[in-house]
Amino acid sequence: MIQRRLWPVLVVVALAVAGCSTSSRGGSGPAGSPTSRTVGGDITIWVDSVRLPAAQAYAKAHPNVHANIVTFDGDGNGATTLQTKIQLWNRTGKGWPDVIFSEQVNDPVWMAQKPFDFAAPVKDLIPAELLSQWPAPSTAQCTINGTQYCVQDNLAQVVLWVNKKLMDQFGYTVPTTWQQWAALGDKVAREHPGYIVGNIGDSFSHWIYLWGNQCPLQQLRGSTLLINPADAHCTRAASMLDPLVQNGTVPPLSVFTPDFAKKYGGAEDKILLMPGPAWYAQALFDQTLHIPAKQITAAAPLQWESETPVTTGQVGGGPWIISRHSTNLATAADFVIWATTVYNPTGSESRPGYPAYAPLATTWLKAQATNPYFAADPTPALQGAASQIWSGWNLVTFPDQPVWSNTVVTQLVAGKSLSSLLGPLGNALAQAAQAAGYAVTQQ
Repeated sequence: MIQRRLWPVLVVVALAVAGCSTSSRGGSGPAGSPTSRTVGGDITIWVDSVRLPAAQAYAKAHPNVHANIVTFDGDGNGATTLQTKIQLWNRTGKGWPDVIFSEQVNDPVWMAQKPFDFAAPVKDLIPAELLSQWPAPSTAQCTINGTQYCVQDNLAQVVLWVNKKLMDQFGYTVPTTWQQWAALGDKVAREHPGYIVGNIGDSFSHWIYLWGNQCPLQQLRGSTLLINPADAHCTRAASMLDPLVQNGTVPPLSVFTPDFAKKYGGAEDKILLMPGPAWYAQALFDQTLHIPAKQITAAAPLQWESETPVTTGQVGGGPWIISRHSTNLATAADFVIWATTVYNPTGSESRPGYPAYAPLATTWLKAQATNPYFAADPTPALQGAASQIWSGWNLVTFPDQPVWSNTVVTQLVAGKSLSSLLGPLGNALAQAAQAAGYAVTQQ
């Protein structure tokens, strides 16, 4: 999952455990070579603040493991914390953690390759019968040059979040197409000024509106990266969004800023609709914006007119990566297996996103279906969207969120149209891609 804010300090939580009893699960030695090592001993785990409870719960449940837990920014919003750290560890020949969770879904792409060479293949670390329970698109995102290097913690499919209370109060029908959504935005601006149907000010907003509408801004064709903002799928989406940004129903503000919460959150919330990822459910609406219970639910992703198949974007899907430098790969793998296939608290401490591991997703969906926070069962929309993430947007070695934020969001705030910024966005992405070693084409 993408974390919404950066955490500037590293915090080490040493969960000391006496003894070193063993588990029956076997393991592997350094660089994946089989050994008879059993689960136990010391491991270092780097996590973002959202995954911290999972790491702490593992340590509590495994008294034979001494877990040294470090919280960091998660590489969220395109940070390069891990690149800097791995370069340091490689240079000094020490310091590598055994496991890292990243909010940045593309981090395994560069971690698996030189000069970083950090990620360990998971084939011999996680049983095949477990690996087969991740959806194929999720596995594909963890697979680099034919080898799988990570497992995703959660899926982050985009759906349409709906404020059922306000929609019913205003007599509006939930849209099913982007055109209906845009028309409603125009109507809301006239009939209920100050209310919104979305936002476009986050570092990942292009993953919602452009990825979901099949805009080829990041499409690998062999060894060449296609970046074509002039494609009709890009320009039509921008043309649709421009009037909504201008009339205020899709403001260029981040949902995680105090200004956004003050204007649109709280008991008197003014969010009618919000295209956004699965983890918005309570992480955003409940815990950040404090929108009361019995108002929010999810509807299916919007489609473009009658085009099929329906595709949607993705905002996150954070991976767990095991270090090839670990001297305790058996325990590192045991932790990742536990965190992704077992850990499933309920109630206010529930997992923050849709589990990527299919059997756990089934359990999680059952809990969400009866979650008293929601106005109606959100799970049909969430489950349906999980298989609709457009595969034409590929993961690459460089983060694109800073490019979007610096090239587009700042200029939207200054009053420019998205349509006028597609060209500069494409140029900036091309520069970033070429700096990362990609050959770029724009057609």
